[in-house]
Amino acid sequence: KLNLKKHNLEAFVGTEIFKDKFENSFLRAEDFTIETPDFMFPDAATGQKTNFGSETAYTLVSFFGKINYDFDGKYLFSATLRHDGSSRFGKNNQFGTFPAFSAGWRISNEKFIEDNFSKISDLKLRAGWGQTGNQEIDNSAIYSLYVADYAGGDPTWNTSYGTAYDIYGQGTGLLPSGYSSIQIGNDNLKWETTTQTNLGLDFGFFNQKLYGSLDYYFKETEDILVLPPYLGAIGEGGNRWVNGASMENEGLEFSLGYRNETSGGFTYEINANISSNKNKITKLPEEVKNNYGGDGGDDNILGRPLGSMYGYVADGLFTSNEELLNSAEQPGKGLGRIRYRDLDGNGIINDDDRTWIGIPYPDFAYGLNINLGYKNFDFTMFWQGIGKVDIVNQLKYQTDFWSVDDIGSNKGSRLLNAWSPSNPNSTIPALTTIDTNAESRFSTYFIENGSYLKLRNIQLGYSLPESILDKYAINKFRIYFGIQNLLTISSSNFTGVDPENPGFGYPLPLTSTLGFNITL
Repeated sequence: KLNLKKHNLEAFVGTEIFKDKFENSFLRAEDFTIETPDFMFPDAATGQKTNFGSETAYTLVSFFGKINYDFDGKYLFSATLRHDGSSRFGKNNQFGTFPAFSAGWRISNEKFIEDNFSKISDLKLRAGWGQTGNQEIDNSAIYSLYVADYAGGDPTWNTSYGTAYDIYGQGTGLLPSGYSSIQIGNDNLKWETTTQTNLGLDFGFFNQKLYGSLDYYFKETEDILVLPPYLGAIGEGGNRWVNGASMENEGLEFSLGYRNETSGGFTYEINANISSNKNKITKLPEEVKNNYGGDGGDDNILGRPLGSMYGYVADGLFTSNEELLNSAEQPGKGLGRIRYRDLDGNGIINDDDRTWIGIPYPDFAYGLNINLGYKNFDFTMFWQGIGKVDIVNQLKYQTDFWSVDDIGSNKGSRLLNAWSPSNPNSTIPALTTIDTNAESRFSTYFIENGSYLKLRNIQLGYSLPESILDKYAINKFRIYFGIQNLLTISSSNFTGVDPENPGFGYPLPLTSTLGFNITL
């Protein structure tokens, strides 16, 4: 560390060695004469006994250094360098080097700002560039793996599957086991690398009463680590970890706040934020195409957001015989059934009519936080929401189809409004117990707008005055009452319970809390 007049320099270097080891042992025994825990020792069992175990480990070694420099608190610079090696990667690429740089200019400390713009209390321009590595894969990802599979641990004639085989043709006794391949090794597996560039501006006015920040970022992730599915023609054991696709993220974040206090002692602070992110796949090697959406060929996810949805376009319901006669060939079609759009125009609904039908990322996300105070009372409120986003309402599978013939199950109220000759304007398919129209196929029928605005938290508190606390040697006593998830405003076309949990998970509950804080 060096301080010379207005120059301040700080530097350090270090190294780290980390090892993680996981051991697992399993023992099973059946048929105990005395079935109480006190007598259930493995050697007391008279039936089948099974035991197995496993062990995995990985080691990480790191060398790193950092330099921080500033001049008079105005000009700031920082540089870091990491060199990491992981046993999880192939012998050809175990080490990765990851540099990072950042710089800042505190413009508000410049004399021309202080002399001419006194209302500016903070103004800082900053920029950064850096790389990080990811090694989150299986410890054994680089190896070719084989297992002796006794089909559940039973090396006898009681099993009809696994790798055990009567190689000597004795027809009795224990079976010797062969080995089956479960993974192909990859000595060239290497670090997944993310490179990010940031530009930002922090500002404050009127002695920080008005404050905020603006950030832009561009992030590129290369050599994404993935275990893609493989074609059955490859044969057993075709699993292989690879460095696959590359992806870009680009976004803006903006926050703005204001705080003040009136002459009557009323304090308030309001701050809001909004952000937007755009994502797309920029590289898609042939060997990982099956890991992403699309038809496995030319109609793939390249140039589209990660997790983009691929399926059929539902075009309403068949409501007349004329529509049935003039529509594409669609096995199982009928009145009240879902009509699918014939995108390739060949007059037949098949796999070639699938297309990209949804993006799982919101157009934007936002939040609003309000803090109020008056004398000994305090009040907080936090709102959070997202803009338009495509979500899969999985409950529709249950309410509109599966539950129709479930015995003893609760039914969705949507069934009461299903299509029928007397209810021809319904958008819910006619009730059926046989899915001849393949309506469980993934289509836009299950995709809805998942935008929402939620009142995440609201809380009112009261702190006892010091005149009372001093008598009992208590520094602070605050009692409060709060409610979480009080209100949700969702899109008018969302038919589920909670747009944040559109699957089969339990929706976020409304929670009330009464409590107190004591500081002695």
